[in-house]
This record gives sequence, structure tokens and C-alpha cells, in this order.
Amino acid sequence: MKLNKTNIRFRLTLWYSITLFVILFLYAGTTVLLTYVNLRHNLDRILEKDYEVVEEMVEPGPGNKVKIDEDDDSFLNEHWVEILDKNGQVLFNSRPFSSKNLPYWKPGGKKIMEITFSSLKTKNHLRLRSLTGNANIEGHEYIFRLFRSEEPMYKELKKFLILLLIALPLALIIAALGGYWLAGRLLSPVENMTSKARQISSSNLNERLPVDNPSDELGRLAITINELLNRIQDSFERLKQFTYDAAHELRTPLTAIRSIGEVALQNPQDRGKYREIIGSILEENNRLTNLVNSLLFLSRADSNSYVLHRETVDLTKFTEQVIDFIQPLAEEKGQTFRLDVQAPVMVYIDKTLFRQALLNLLDNAIKYGPEKSTVTIDITKDANGVQVRVTDQGTPVPATLQEKIFERFYRLDKSRSKELGGSGLGLAIARWAIEIQGGQLTMKSKKDKGNTFIIYMPDVSS
Repeated sequence: MKLNKTNIRFRLTLWYSITLFVILFLYAGTTVLLTYVNLRHNLDRILEKDYEVVEEMVEPGPGNKVKIDEDDDSFLNEHWVEILDKNGQVLFNSRPFSSKNLPYWKPGGKKIMEITFSSLKTKNHLRLRSLTGNANIEGHEYIFRLFRSEEPMYKELKKFLILLLIALPLALIIAALGGYWLAGRLLSPVENMTSKARQISSSNLNERLPVDNPSDELGRLAITINELLNRIQDSFERLKQFTYDAAHELRTPLTAIRSIGEVALQNPQDRGKYREIIGSILEENNRLTNLVNSLLFLSRADSNSYVLHRETVDLTKFTEQVIDFIQPLAEEKGQTFRLDVQAPVMVYIDKTLFRQALLNLLDNAIKYGPEKSTVTIDITKDANGVQVRVTDQGTPVPATLQEKIFERFYRLDKSRSKELGGSGLGLAIARWAIEIQGGQLTMKSKKDKGNTFIIYMPDVSS
């Protein structure tokens, strides 16, 4: 069995063993103490019975003596008994333990009212348990002292201690080995997850960690990591798709610029033709520049590095300024704007982001709305927040595609989008610009004609 002092399995076993050692130590100490108390209690009960026997044997004798029934000599020969008068003078002494002197005992002028127990040791280190009691026999007061050796009790206690010293370390070793094995079994799912995690790379992000028991802590950990892997895989797939779409979008204007330049170099052209060629190149360059700016904007959005600069804004005046800015594009198609506002509306927003989102929605309405149509902007406010509705008269978007149009580079009609100069990023940027401020951007389509984009901004106190 290989031990690694740095892994969880070893540390769990170590702490388990230390805890078990403390518990066993306290248990052993408590058990020994209780055993000692119980043995001594039994010894005291035996002394009490001896006291009762001696009390029945003793009778007052002539003078200051005591009379002992001769039939009970065998008992006295086997038990250590002292009988004293109330002044402490020894009247009778039976010491079956030869040459083992007791410490001198003196009443000290106090009358013994009840039986008392004590432990003492003779000069030759013999441990004794004594009972001292006062007896009144036929009007004579006597003090009885009875003794029994504690050595048998300590021998029993020693045997018990030896048994504990053998059994407890053995139990601790068995428990430590069992704990190490059990910790290995319990942590085996972690080893399986670790082994599987080492095998997962960018080429097989679809694989997941094994879940042995989804109900326990390790199972929930595996499920959580698998959910994390799902998000990583989704982000990785989106990044791959984003890279592919970006490369595809960048290739189109670059190819156009190169083709225009090569044609211009191959065939001599007059001055007017060259101006037309340069204009085409600048148009493609402008499209390329807008695409790069949009990609940089989304890159900042993905990195969560944008810092909001909120301020209180009159939304009516703000929207009018945005309409004035984009009005020339609408005039090219003979389109008009209609702004409906119930009352002055104040909103706490980041002006730069909100302007970008609103511009993108209006630009989208102009591009995909028919000529000489009307783009309506409704602004309403309730107790919960502010709502801005941008409605065009273009072709309705099917319900199944209303969420997809907010994805990057997604186009309903790719050929028409390219003709209009769209890159498929405007709505994605608009949604991000609203959501980062705590708002929502959704859309609804009418069955006959027209689409409505809805910006909802919650009431955020400044």
C-alpha cells in the first residue's frame, strides 16, 4: 500500500486515526476509572458485611475488655479487625497479616457517628481499605476498624489495563487500515474524474466526467463540472463559428479590392474610369472598416471590459437626435420617421451604448423596410421601466427565426444583406448594448407586414 502524505486520502486517514485515538483514550480512561470505582465499591460492601458480623460477635467483658465468642475465632483469624474504646485504646486486635503494622489511629476527640471508609498504606507498602465505625453494645461504646487488602483489586485493575493496552492499539491499527481503504473507496470517483479530465482537450470537448452517484457531493461536483464543460464547449464552438464567419466576411471585401485593382492594372483606363475604380475600392474599404469596428466592439463585449457611464437622459430629445442623424439614409428610400411619446420620459442609461443600439435598430428598419414606408418609434413608461418600440413595414420574420436574427453574422437573405452592406452584426451588437445595462431587446412580427423591435429598460435609480 503506497502512502502519499500530500493527498486527501492520507490526510483523511490521519485525522480519522487521531480522532479515533482521542476517543479510545478517553473511553479507556473512563472505563478504567469506572472499573476502579466499582471494584472499590464492592470492597466497601464486603467490609460492611464484615462489620455486621463483628458487631454480632462482640460482647462487653469484665472491666474495660471485650468478650469474643470463641466459635467465631476462625473468622477473626482470617480478617484484620481492631476494636478500640472511645478514647482510642486498643481492646482487641486480630492481624492475620503478620509483621504488617498499621499506622497509628487516634480518634482526635470526635465521636464517630457513622461508618467511614479510607485507603491507607502500611510501612511495607501494603495497600489496605479500612472501615471505621462506632458501635454501642449494651451501653458500651466501641470503635471498630476492619481492613481488607486492596492488592487483589489492583491486580484485577492491572489485568484490565494490560488488556486495554493490547486491544486498543490493535483496534487503532485495524481502524486506520480500514479508514485508509474506505477513504480510497470513497475518493475513487475523484480519481476517475481526474483521469477523465486529463483526457479532455479541445479535440474532444464533447466528452464528460463520469457521474457514479448524482445524489452525493462528488456526484454533484461532477455534474457541476460537466455543466462547466458544456459552457466551455458552447463558447469554444461559438468562437470557432465567429472566427469562421469573421474570416469569411473579411475575405469578401479583400477579394473585391484585389480584383478591382488587378483589373485596373491589366487594362489602361481613362481618368474617369480610374476615379470610378478608386471609388469602388474606397466603398469596399469603408465596408471592411465598419466590419472591423463591429468585430472590435463585440470583442470588448465578450471580454466584459466595458465600463458603463450612466447618466439621466431625456429619452425624447435623445431619440430625436438619433433620428436626425440617420434621417439622410431614410430620405434616400423616401422613408419617414414617426415618433410617438405620451409624456416626457427620463431614463438612466449609458448614452453611447443606447445610441449604438437605437441606431442599429433604425438602420435595420431602413434597410429592410420598403421604399416610402414609415418607421414608427413609440416611447412609453410605466411603474417598472421604459419601453421603446421600433416598428418597420418590412417582411415579417418567421417566429422560429426571431431569436436567430440576434446571432452574429446571421442573415435571413444573405444575398440581399450583402447588397445592402449588412454584416449580420448589427442586431447582435444592439442586444448586447441593451442587456449590459440590465435591459432586454426582443422582437415581434405582424402576420401581414412589419416587425417590431422592443427595448425594455428597467427603472434604475441614479
